[in-house]
Amino acid sequence: MKNINSHKTSANMDGEVFDSINKTAAFYNIKSEKIFIDLITLLLNSANCSHILNLLTEYQDHSPKNWETFYYSLDENEIEIFSKARQKYKISISKLAFMAFVVFWKSLLLRYSIRLTNSKNEFLKNSY
Repeated sequence: MKNINSHKTSANMDGEVFDSINKTAAFYNIKSEKIFIDLITLLLNSANCSHILNLLTEYQDHSPKNWETFYYSLDENEIEIFSKARQKYKISISKLAFMAFVVFWKSLLLRYSIRLTNSKNEFLKNSY
């Protein structure tokens, strides 16, 4: 089986989004990297299926209370997909992630909630 190389990189994001991703990762026992990549993948899949119309123009606050650096790894296939998206939409990965956070956060949390048997996750679904 071919070994897929993993490359570390980072994205700067609003501290509130950063905290929400990390809090959710801990709550669902999922790596925060997976949530970040899932968010971007949801956005790109929706855009490719024409579920998102017009230009992708929303962006996080340019001067939030605090910026955080989010470190994540991508394999070669993800790098290719993300690079094509950056070129197509002419926006950064951090912008794609933020837009996906705003648009798909509840859907993503519902997807992860299948892992849980209790309803303690209700506060997370409406936290942003």
